[in-house]
Amino acid sequence: MENSSTCSSTLEDTCVANKTSLWKIRKVLTEKCEGWIDFDNNSHVENYLLNPLNENINKVKKESINIKIDDYDMGCQHEVTLGYNHESDKYYLGKKYWRMTELDVGDEVGFFYDPIAKNVCFSVLKQAEP
Repeated sequence: MENSSTCSSTLEDTCVANKTSLWKIRKVLTEKCEGWIDFDNNSHVENYLLNPLNENINKVKKESINIKIDDYDMGCQHEVTLGYNHESDKYYLGKKYWRMTELDVGDEVGFFYDPIAKNVCFSVLKQAEP
């Protein structure tokens, strides 16, 4: 019986580690989203999203593009805009009426590129304490 307990906790630890390592881009929201999100680290967006999507960085900095994003939590897919805001010097992702409007300050979200599905993936990794 002890072995199954150890095995279970090891499996749980592995699952937590996998979930943590999958999400290459993570962000704790500091303000209520209006259907879009600014990324804090431009090099992460370029390395973990734009390069795998085979998108030209200079092109995206001039004109936003539409990409598909898989919502892991809801089991659905959205087409969203990925662009660059010259005023804030940050990449952004969004679409009006996308699930981002449901998120609260303090929620942690994550993104990564899935090479099998060839889409960006999204999940709420941790919800803010009420």
